[in-house]
Amino acid sequence: MNRYRIMLMALVFALIAAPAGAQTKEKITVAFPTVDPTAEVLYAYDLGFFDKQGLDVTLQPLSNGGAIAAGVASGAIDFGVGNVIAIESAHTKGVPLTIVAPGAANINSAPSNVLIVVKNSPLQKASDLNGKIIATNPLRGIGDLMTDAWIDKNGGDSSTVKYIEIPFPQAESVVVQGRADASLSVEPFITQAKGDTRVFANTFGVLGDNYLITAFFAAAPWAQAHPAIVAKFAAAIREAGDWANKNQAKSAEILAKYAKLDPDVVKATIRARYATTVTPGQLQPTIDTAAKYKFIDNGFPAQDIIFQAK
Repeated sequence: MNRYRIMLMALVFALIAAPAGAQTKEKITVAFPTVDPTAEVLYAYDLGFFDKQGLDVTLQPLSNGGAIAAGVASGAIDFGVGNVIAIESAHTKGVPLTIVAPGAANINSAPSNVLIVVKNSPLQKASDLNGKIIATNPLRGIGDLMTDAWIDKNGGDSSTVKYIEIPFPQAESVVVQGRADASLSVEPFITQAKGDTRVFANTFGVLGDNYLITAFFAAAPWAQAHPAIVAKFAAAIREAGDWANKNQAKSAEILAKYAKLDPDVVKATIRARYATTVTPGQLQPTIDTAAKYKFIDNGFPAQDIIFQAK
């Protein structure tokens, strides 16, 4: 009897003495494009915000938003981040994706998504884009949607424009080589291309300030089955976004490290501003505009795609 009592006491003491870090972390996979508007995941990973939430994160860089959405929908990826139009489109097609955390918001005073043209381009106004070729990434995403809306609002005819898909790092070369008349671009590639190109328009400004450009999402059934993981992940992303908004020089170094860019170039860019909340009002403008331009099958209340644990 004494022997069993001693063994039990030893087990109790061992459990008490076990370090907090010995607890098993939840393993998750996060897919993302390695660009500023989706870089919160890098900051959360690098600064230990995921660790603090008890999450063991595997990063999966992917430049194709459609591939990210498909991976999340299939269960191969736990969380993804991308432009909100992809999430909204999936919803109208019956693909159960749900937004779990905010990404970048549009801020007109600091445009980090713009339309560029070669420096000596004759294009000057919206109607000059009629019949022209514009590069974007991805096709039928938020870039060409905002460009269509901007062209029409400013006197052009978006129905005459042809879009081609190119990766953002090629935004400069596609206009310099004449394969497109204009191209959507994001930072840091806008700043890197200043020698050969100029900003034609801040087309994202057509819907005003503070609407969400990107968002983090999960498969709705998976999220409902794992609400605690979703809450931890969202907390880490919000903390990363808040930190990045206040520490742009330091966040530039982290982004440069993972994207293999010159830190000084990244520091010179117009940086993305991250939202720290997700509200229907931040999503409804893009839903309504996407429905108007037939980028999605139908409009719907934004609340329908914001995660709420049952």
